[in-house]
This record gives sequence, C-alpha cells and structure tokens, in this order.
Amino acid sequence: MTDTGSDGRHPVQLVVTWTLVAIPLLYGLYNAVDAALQLFQG
Repeated sequence: MTDTGSDGRHPVQLVVTWTLVAIPLLYGLYNAVDAALQLFQG
C-alpha cells in the first residue's frame, strides 16, 4: 500500500484546502454561539 499525498509534497494546497474548510466552519460556529447567547439572554 502506498501513501500518496501525505508526504509533504503539496503544503500550499493543504493550507488552502484547510482554509476553505475552516472559514465556513468558524462562521457557522460563530453564528451558532451568537444565536445561543441571544436565546439564553432573553
């Protein structure tokens, strides 16, 4: 079995991919926390 793509050949692609995943994830998390705070504050 060969491991392709995880040997550090494309660190820029890895950073770009994680950025594309992290931005919407953090945005959704922020909105969820904001909605929860509004719900519990009144």
